[in-house]
Amino acid sequence: MGRTLYLSETERFKALADGPSIWIDWANKASQRIPLRLISRCIIIGNISIDTELISLLANHNIPIIFTNSSGYELAITLPYNHRLPKHWKEQKVFLESKKNRERYLCWVKLKRMTLQLKVLKKLMPRKSGQLSFDIGEGDYQIYLKPFKPKNEELWRVVKNFINNLMRGIIIEKINQVGLNLNQGIMHRYHNFGLVLDIGYILEPVIDEQSLQFFKQKSFLPLLEKKGNNWSLTKEGLKSIIHRFENKKEEVESSLDNILDEFFDLMRELGS
Repeated sequence: MGRTLYLSETERFKALADGPSIWIDWANKASQRIPLRLISRCIIIGNISIDTELISLLANHNIPIIFTNSSGYELAITLPYNHRLPKHWKEQKVFLESKKNRERYLCWVKLKRMTLQLKVLKKLMPRKSGQLSFDIGEGDYQIYLKPFKPKNEELWRVVKNFINNLMRGIIIEKINQVGLNLNQGIMHRYHNFGLVLDIGYILEPVIDEQSLQFFKQKSFLPLLEKKGNNWSLTKEGLKSIIHRFENKKEEVESSLDNILDEFFDLMRELGS
């Protein structure tokens, strides 16, 4: 997987399409050319000046664009138009063929999520790791997590939602690469991007862990600011999250590859 291109309103620039490259025209420093072959996904944060031709260029090269803002709200996702169905769309339907198949899938989803929850809790509470087991429930997980979270739930929501948007960019890219139908979820069966939401549900403990690391910093309050009634991330807050996310990206991609490997194994097993 290639790099993520982050374009944020906290910097003054114009982003333009320039042949097979992206041209960034900075207001206060030398312009920069980024070859498109180096980019796998694009995250646009807030209101920026971007050439519509660049959006088309990214879409034509199957590069997803996530539009979000510094308050963590996901605004839109841009994907290329493709009238051809994904390679494995027929095989995916096996999960919807019977109640037994759906239940098998949901059990697998919950087990994968629980495995990651235990991993996070054992890092947070190494002294209690021997007391934690696979019979942990969702409620227990949230209770264990609560003392490590900020008291202000709005601050937690802003940070977690922003990281969630970064995670969705990687999930969408990977699902497209392996030829799965990203709209055909089981847990989120009647939602757009259903499979993306299903896999995001599995990986939520990873998002929790990165959110907790943000709030473990000695002074995180300067990284957030209140605009009217809403909290948002400052320029330094965005940098802090993105830097940590990029440092953990290899680990995240490894977890995602494992999930998709098991997804294909289960799909083949139920379809045989």
